[in-house]
Amino acid sequence: MKAMVTGGTGFLAGHLIDKLQGAGHAVRTLDLANAPTAELAKRGVEVKAGDLRDAEAVAVACAGMDTVFHVAALAAPFGPRKLFWGINVTGTDNVISGCKAAGVKRLVHVSSPSAVFDGTDHVNADESLPYPKKFMSHYCETKAISEQHALAANGPDLETVALRPHAIWGPRDKNLWPRIISRARAGKMVQVGDGLNEITGLYVENGADALILAAKAPAEKAAGKVYFINDGVPVKLWEFVRRVLSALNIPGPKRQISYRTAYVMGAIQEFLWSALHLKGEPTITRYTASELARHHTYSIARARSDLGYNPRIGLEEGLEKTIAWFKTRA
Repeated sequence: MKAMVTGGTGFLAGHLIDKLQGAGHAVRTLDLANAPTAELAKRGVEVKAGDLRDAEAVAVACAGMDTVFHVAALAAPFGPRKLFWGINVTGTDNVISGCKAAGVKRLVHVSSPSAVFDGTDHVNADESLPYPKKFMSHYCETKAISEQHALAANGPDLETVALRPHAIWGPRDKNLWPRIISRARAGKMVQVGDGLNEITGLYVENGADALILAAKAPAEKAAGKVYFINDGVPVKLWEFVRRVLSALNIPGPKRQISYRTAYVMGAIQEFLWSALHLKGEPTITRYTASELARHHTYSIARARSDLGYNPRIGLEEGLEKTIAWFKTRA
């Protein structure tokens, strides 16, 4: 295929490009002008510089492609709504328009379980979960809206499929786990909740496999549909965190606060940051408190059935690869 990947220097997008090139596909990426794309260019990836909010730049990146993987997004627990809307909603609308103008056959849109997160426990939840009436963050809201726009764009001229990868982990992570490790080393990590909450995370290579399967799945099965994507095996979040930190000889969290306390602290900090226009992010928000203390497990039965998705890398193999990668950067 001739594939365009938005945000090619990102975590999931980078692994996707590896697999596309390994299978002999021609790959182009659209990324910010200041993104570190030199290594991708050396490997033969065609690099287009541009912002998702720039409709013309997006249209140029889509031209001549038959498949587009829209992976890039603003993923953060807090920030200006205008910024989230511009990148996640307007950016997605620009990708859809660019695909239609270029005659792209299929758009694979990367969404998130946050699109349906309502702050309650989700246990083996499936795609019948409704969108919440009230969102916990601008990220949740804009991912829900962009997902709806992508699915609504499905039709004879453009097939669209949306995936909801959850809690992506693995080698080359430059965001989530580096932040966890940094806080743990500084002795600032605090366990939120009783530590019994389970999640279904996604090893990054399994996520890249799922994206390619979504691009190739028969239209009669997958077009216009959304899928949860994860490793298929629930793990206790805080046990998982402690296991990785222990393997890296980093102490785990020694303090614990209740979910209710963390939630209230998050609400207060969100108010202060918004009212006083403070810089940076709050140390905790209502959204992050819920992410750290609630159950988040999702069924992949639909993805198994429609896409033929079956997690290839198991937990132990994934942990071995991930820990080895972080050890080389200790």
